[in-house]
Amino acid sequence: MALVLGASVTAGICILHVAVAPLLFRYSKTFRRNLVFANIAKWPLNVDFDEPSTFVDGARNFNIEYQSKVDNCKIKIGVWHILPKSLYEKNKGYFEYETDKEKLSALLDCELAKSKLPIIVYCHGNSNTRAAAHRVVLYKFFQKMDFHTIAFDYRGYADSTNVLPTEAGVVEDSLVVYDWLNTTVGKADTKPPVFVWGHSLGTGISSHLVGNLQRLSKQVLGRSEPLPPPNGLILEAPFSNLADEVGYHPLAKLVRWLPYFDATFVSPFRACAEHEFRSDAHLALAPATPVLILHAMDDVIVPHCVGKKLYEAVVASRGAGDAPITFHSYPKQDRLGHKDICRAKDLAQVVGDFVKSHR
Repeated sequence: MALVLGASVTAGICILHVAVAPLLFRYSKTFRRNLVFANIAKWPLNVDFDEPSTFVDGARNFNIEYQSKVDNCKIKIGVWHILPKSLYEKNKGYFEYETDKEKLSALLDCELAKSKLPIIVYCHGNSNTRAAAHRVVLYKFFQKMDFHTIAFDYRGYADSTNVLPTEAGVVEDSLVVYDWLNTTVGKADTKPPVFVWGHSLGTGISSHLVGNLQRLSKQVLGRSEPLPPPNGLILEAPFSNLADEVGYHPLAKLVRWLPYFDATFVSPFRACAEHEFRSDAHLALAPATPVLILHAMDDVIVPHCVGKKLYEAVVASRGAGDAPITFHSYPKQDRLGHKDICRAKDLAQVVGDFVKSHR
């Protein structure tokens, strides 16, 4: 009986690998989209996004609402603005005592507009929300570095409008947040340095945004003049494009031997506008933007080799007078994996030098 049961389980697994999984990858856009965005995962549970101080000091929550051209509907984006350490200490009293949220928001808009401190626009990866633990650790790192942080959730995530995400949709959300920020700081005589930071899937989103900022500003926002590019782009655990990420993913070893592996598992990510995330092609369009890539060699979610492949593609696309691109690897013995570069001992030095060089 046990032998029969074991044979049945083995046969079931074999059928799953050989037939079911390839068919799902090849023909189901819904399956692929859920796999890519994983927005159904909303950990931690029961978050009151209106009270970000539960997670990090000196933070406020607000919403940006606009009419989406991608999905032809109204979209609300949930955003946290986290103050740099020095400005939090200056305004600590407003957070410690009951302060009208509208007055606090106006005060922090003013602090943001007149600040000369660096601002980080953070594009998170797939699954969960802006309140995820490893993201909060990174916000605290930014705060300690005396940076402003703008962290937000794309459509379909957290308290943002529950619309199925696509590449065009989440890029549009990022563009609107970036537009809001530039409008806010544009009121000052001297604009503070702005850096875009993407992690994992967020590297594909931020690369698409930065590489196509001129076109998106005109076609999506209707601006006669494009938004200014960021001072730099920081990519944490990036991939060259989503097809490479799928092809080199450790789990692909289970099915790479199939003669139709490329046609069923990889090819659908090359030819689907809903989730191609061709960072290598997008960044080739932004030769004037400095790029810093951070990648751990023990990353099993986005293998180090696809981050290196992105670096090599961008280097090949740039000329002698273009902005620099730097690749910073973390050895396996550091055990930083996919989510813990935020805990790297030299991160403050590496990021600080990059920001100082391009502010």
